Amino acid sequence: MPPLFQALLAALAVSAIALVGIVFLFQRRWSHRSEMALVSFAAGVLLGSAFLELFPEALAHAGTDVDGLFLAPLAAMIAFFFLERFLHGFHGHDGEHARTPSTLILVGDGLHNFVDGIVIGASFLASPSLGIATTLAVAAHEVPQEIADYAILARGFTPRRALLLNFASGLTALLGVLACFFLEDFVRAHLATCLTATAGMFIYIAGADLIPELHHHHDERGSWLHTAPFVLGIAAVAALSLAFEAH
Repeated sequence: MPPLFQALLAALAVSAIALVGIVFLFQRRWSHRSEMALVSFAAGVLLGSAFLELFPEALAHAGTDVDGLFLAPLAAMIAFFFLERFLHGFHGHDGEHARTPSTLILVGDGLHNFVDGIVIGASFLASPSLGIATTLAVAAHEVPQEIADYAILARGFTPRRALLLNFASGLTALLGVLACFFLEDFVRAHLATCLTATAGMFIYIAGADLIPELHHHHDERGSWLHTAPFVLGIAAVAALSLAFEAH
């Protein structure tokens, strides 16, 4: 299957996570501990993907030009910092998210998913194994994100309308994939830089958003929820990497 179709299918699967709000149509409450377990797992997957997949793959494509490998992740982290400031923290997962207007949530989430699509597309251009690992990382942090987004949208719209709007914003990931492949020659020429920029984005999300939230909501009775899923997330990426190397 061509990389474009692989990337589109992966982006569609990630977009479908926006439909996670369906559970709220049948269940009013979402367990806080369940959400913390997802956040912990997502943080592990993001860091594992950055250091076990993206950086090594970037080094393999870098050749003799390694300057961009150090500048790209820093630039990506700075860009995401200002993007979050501008959009009032659309990565948030707690009650502070409620102060952000619904329209801004949709704009921020749509832009975020568009970037995710570019990331997925660039990863599949590098290799199928990296594409799958990157899709796993994107999906892992999208679950708690989409739960938070739906919860806020449902306050301003009917549950079904909130669900459809959230899914529509998720579909911008497909546009990101198409944009990446439209600029395929450019992306391939700067593939190592694109991969380390993606790693910087993952490190920023894990370090600036997810891990601080775990510390903020620390509960000694359920502390394993903040540790076991985190380690499991890293282990999942490592196992995936080893599985593809074996083939």
